[in-house]
Amino acid sequence: MNDTGMVLTVLGSGTGVPLPERACAGYWLQAPGLSALVDCGSGVLRRLAEAGGDCTALDAVFITHVHPDHIGDLVLLVHALKATPGHRHVRPLHLFGPSGFGDFFAERIATVAPPKALDLRIAEAARAWAFNGVDVRSAPTVHTNSMPSLAYRFSHAGRSLVVTGDADWDPALAGFARGCDLLVADCSFPDARKVAGHMAASECGRLAREAGAGRLVLSHLYPVPDAEETRLAEARTAGIDDVLMAHDGLRLELAGA
Repeated sequence: MNDTGMVLTVLGSGTGVPLPERACAGYWLQAPGLSALVDCGSGVLRRLAEAGGDCTALDAVFITHVHPDHIGDLVLLVHALKATPGHRHVRPLHLFGPSGFGDFFAERIATVAPPKALDLRIAEAARAWAFNGVDVRSAPTVHTNSMPSLAYRFSHAGRSLVVTGDADWDPALAGFARGCDLLVADCSFPDARKVAGHMAASECGRLAREAGAGRLVLSHLYPVPDAEETRLAEARTAGIDDVLMAHDGLRLELAGA
């Protein structure tokens, strides 16, 4: 990676639907002094290894919400770091999540994979804080009434990126993403299959336009036959030209300003 900026690698561009080409939701964020995951769905740790990452060197995991396709590998991560000889995590691992995340971890993760000597620092994400030289912000998203869900914004060296997590259209989300260089948006379906709690493709384009985002990446992609070009075309109807479809292994660099 470059010496001053950030790199975001898509590890999982998919959903809860098992697909050979798309792991569940997850991204690898790198910056000087930081190696972190944003979500940790099933298949993400294998994709991290394929991308040259090392789970023993992670500083943090930022969880958007606790649906299974976003936390499926979290129990595996804890188990691997505390149970594998020669594979121990040698510094604190910070886990950030939405409201109630500490209780969720204690009740659902720690009962299966007790951390034991692993130094875990578990916290609910604040609205804004600094972590290992990166400014981090979180904001609630409109997703489901059954649990809180967050978007994250990471800023370093004059650049910023936003990962929406699962999110429906919301003007407050456009405000949260205002002026970001990179916007990774939930684009679960093309417009014809719009479902509540997720953005359709044209809504992702509208979000990028109203936020003034530099580049839009469509991710969290449910399998819809022959929909890739449709998603791209619908997102561009908002007047956004720099639009990409996410795929596992996609590497996105933000050089320092």
